[in-house]
Amino acid sequence: MAADVHENVFSEEQLLRPDVQAEDEEQFTRRVAVVTPEPPKSTCHSEPPVHSRRKRASDRAKKILFLLESKYDVLTEVCAEYEDWKEATSAADFDLLWCDTAIPADRFMKLKTFQKMNHFVGMSSITRKNNLGRNLLRMRKQFPKEYRFFPDTWILPTDMSDFKQQFTNVKKQTFIIKPDNGCQGKGIFLIRDVEKVPVDFSSTFVAQRYISKPLLLDGYKFDLRLYVLVSGCDPLRIFLHRKGLVRLASEQYVEPTKNNLSEVMVHLTNYAINKANPNFEENTNPDDAEDGHKRSWEAVQEHLRKEGHDVDTLILEIEDLIVKTLIAVQPSLSHFYHSCQPEDVYNGMCFEILGFDVMLDQKLQPWLLEVNHAPSFATESELDHQVKHEVLQDSFNLLDLNPEVRRQKKREARERMEQRSLGKKPCIEDRIAQEREFALIRNDWEDAQLQNGCSGYKRLYPSPEKEKAYWQARPFAWTTALDFLWLYGLRTTLSSFRAFFTTLGFETALGKTLLVS
Repeated sequence: MAADVHENVFSEEQLLRPDVQAEDEEQFTRRVAVVTPEPPKSTCHSEPPVHSRRKRASDRAKKILFLLESKYDVLTEVCAEYEDWKEATSAADFDLLWCDTAIPADRFMKLKTFQKMNHFVGMSSITRKNNLGRNLLRMRKQFPKEYRFFPDTWILPTDMSDFKQQFTNVKKQTFIIKPDNGCQGKGIFLIRDVEKVPVDFSSTFVAQRYISKPLLLDGYKFDLRLYVLVSGCDPLRIFLHRKGLVRLASEQYVEPTKNNLSEVMVHLTNYAINKANPNFEENTNPDDAEDGHKRSWEAVQEHLRKEGHDVDTLILEIEDLIVKTLIAVQPSLSHFYHSCQPEDVYNGMCFEILGFDVMLDQKLQPWLLEVNHAPSFATESELDHQVKHEVLQDSFNLLDLNPEVRRQKKREARERMEQRSLGKKPCIEDRIAQEREFALIRNDWEDAQLQNGCSGYKRLYPSPEKEKAYWQARPFAWTTALDFLWLYGLRTTLSSFRAFFTTLGFETALGKTLLVS
């Protein structure tokens, strides 16, 4: 692994630019919501009648407007199921924005506080493979026992010297090489010889130790696609959906040798690769854990239980790796959020449905492979539709989109403008109190939604138990974030730092320094 994982922990340029590819970006023609351009102003026509404008305003006040820049039909289907939702006809007037690709910071800065978008600025710190590797390696160096849930990783060409040292062992080892910003399994290959190591210094690759003894289903290698909703970044709000997908390779698994390294349908589980195999079988029964090369995670859990595996412990370990992955990058997410929207105290203008790809080994230990910022919502089978429809519906239900919240935030925006015009500025203490109050109210509302049995999501974070479990990692993540901010000469709001340490419920040296400064 890298000799010094503290170097180049963050790539400022990569975090801000929207160049992270969607999972199946090239498969479909993009469907973008039809936005009606504003008609040119003319002095030859009279203004619309007052009663007509009032009627439109009255109708708008009762509706939630959604703007879809998406190619997925299931997204339109889910939105149409809400009676008080309506598709936006203006690119500026909407409550919910969904975009299949990353959204740039300048677009987020223009949003009003009542508007929501489906991406966080800076989430590429874990959705780009090289950034994910750097951040997890940084945390592993500090907490080696806690961050053992991902394979040994090297960022090439930066770690080339250290990576080549891995080939000096007598026993041949297998490594998997991935482009840093690829998708659908494109550009991935396996190597066992040092001569095969790519030396293209114009591109970045991620090398990982290959998991050669994976858990098999019916003799096939597989991985899990788990859907994680992040609905806030300061503090983190993380939910894991009960439904997920199990994606199988389409050829029987054999351990890698020099003669079969190129057999991608044996070693790779990517759906985009394996569906091209004539032997690939689509799932026809979502409740059957032995049907097809794509299966229901719920059905496979029951299958594993019947085989005597400790599935409950496995799920706890999966939840643990999800939270720890997001904790590693929470400070940078919070910084970019507050830099773009310094007035927001609700921590609710962004949400993101992430696709966590996890592989299980023979000992039922979960290994994080990668995190997708735009997991595919294509519905090519009944199983796809069932899982993805429920994930989207439950996600929207947890966002608390309603006209009354919009009116409240508009009133608060007007009041802030009036206070500014009078030369009054809100104090830090009042802001911290507001953030804490809104966070507690939101906790209670979300708990009510989760406990009524209608949601497939489970809250992973925050909770009093998780705060105590992860308190060691969080201050370290913030220390590294402070170094990053000072390195690039950036500024962040003191309130976000203070609010963070206030919620910890314990004293730290760094926390004391910030709280009294």
